[in-house]
Amino acid sequence: MTPARVASAVASPAPALWVLIVAGLLLLMLAAAVVGLLVQRVRRHRHDVEAAALAERLRRDAHHDPLTGLLNREGFLHAVTGGAVAVVDLSLLDQVNDTLGHARGEVFVRLATERLVDVRLPSMAGRALVAARLEGDTFAVHIPGVDGHDAHRVGEELRERLLAPYLVEGVRFEPPVVVGIAADGPWLADIPAGPERTAALLRRADVALAATRDGVEAVRCYEPSMGERAARRLRLIRGFSAAVERRDVRVDFQPVVSLGARTVVGVEALARWDHPELGLLLPDEFVPVLEATGQIAELTTFVLDESLAAARRWLDRGMRLSVAVNVSVGNLGMPGFPEEVATLLADHRVPAELLTLELTESGVSSEREVALPVMRRLHALGCHLAVDDFGTGQSSLAHLRRLPVDQVKIDKSFVLGMGTEYGDVAVVRAIVEMGHTLGLTVVAEGVEQAAVRATLVEMGCDVAQGYLVSRPLPARCFDSWLESLDAHPDEPGAAPGPRTLIA
Repeated sequence: MTPARVASAVASPAPALWVLIVAGLLLLMLAAAVVGLLVQRVRRHRHDVEAAALAERLRRDAHHDPLTGLLNREGFLHAVTGGAVAVVDLSLLDQVNDTLGHARGEVFVRLATERLVDVRLPSMAGRALVAARLEGDTFAVHIPGVDGHDAHRVGEELRERLLAPYLVEGVRFEPPVVVGIAADGPWLADIPAGPERTAALLRRADVALAATRDGVEAVRCYEPSMGERAARRLRLIRGFSAAVERRDVRVDFQPVVSLGARTVVGVEALARWDHPELGLLLPDEFVPVLEATGQIAELTTFVLDESLAAARRWLDRGMRLSVAVNVSVGNLGMPGFPEEVATLLADHRVPAELLTLELTESGVSSEREVALPVMRRLHALGCHLAVDDFGTGQSSLAHLRRLPVDQVKIDKSFVLGMGTEYGDVAVVRAIVEMGHTLGLTVVAEGVEQAAVRATLVEMGCDVAQGYLVSRPLPARCFDSWLESLDAHPDEPGAAPGPRTLIA
């Protein structure tokens, strides 16, 4: 081949070679397209997986409590079918938070959760229970396949397992566990199975839980009558503020008499509620409701204002009568309560020593860390402090000695029993002697018989109140009662002062 032909062959490839080149380029383009599709499919699959995982995580978060990992209320509603539901309240979280802070409170909640998850009850054949955290240290537990009677037994077993003390940061806490239970039954026949039916069970278990707070039973099963009481409570809660504005709530006064001289030395202020539909309501019914909702502050302010206004009226008429006002331990936990008392005393121009604030023995004992500092501040104002219902709680002589109190009031159940029970006479005598040992004034409540009054005088009891002297009276009636008494003139040679009234 000549050089010219070789040069021509190199410059112009054969047609077959062009085909190979074009085919190779097409294959490369096809491969690139396939790879692109595969990459897109992998990316789409990864996105779908991530989206599914995110959706699952969101669903889980929506149905689970972030602190404990338990179901939350919404998750519980969708997870539970039939059987019974128990609401368990450990009633301890606030105390842990106040003592050690919220971080340690979370530790306590986790400890309670671990204990709840590990519970295996004999009556449930060792099966794990479905549990949820509703709020704070309140939990819900599903008890499948049982009726009301068996559910109550399971509730007692559950409470027993949760009662053991908790140790948080070296501090020992003992939970006052209470349990409310509601069992499935014909009364739910009109509600379809599912979340709505479980919600109805939870509502009724909450009502049963509220019924445990009367202190009689720590485990209660729902009864229809409880629903009626719950509706009544709700009516009281919603109507209280309006009742105060309308003056349906009033303050009655019961005289307090010196046993030695039989002179009227003061009164106890007692709230009454003239409800337009429910009739006359006494504090035993509406005060616990107001304490549970925080409305007790409004009631206490109202009673203090009315009582000090009355004390001012009596001072203006020459009668120096002290007024005793019942104060809830919940009041002591509210910011600024001592300052509010001081303001009301100043507004009515009443000396602080004419105001006695009464707290129950059980309340002071259970909330001593909260109550004691505020009691000291109130005492520093010059107010007198009294321990009410003494003898029914757990106060010891050492405990009472540490409290800044001026009076002990013997619970009326002991005084009423003095006429028939020798044991009650012994209890009253012991309280009188103990109070005098500590330099306290001793008040006997519930004096209804002359013989009981005579025995109290013989014991050296200082002051008494009860139906033997007078029932609690509305303000206007009480003023008329005062006017009906004999005025006791000052002793000869004594400095002029307010008159004393003989009862």
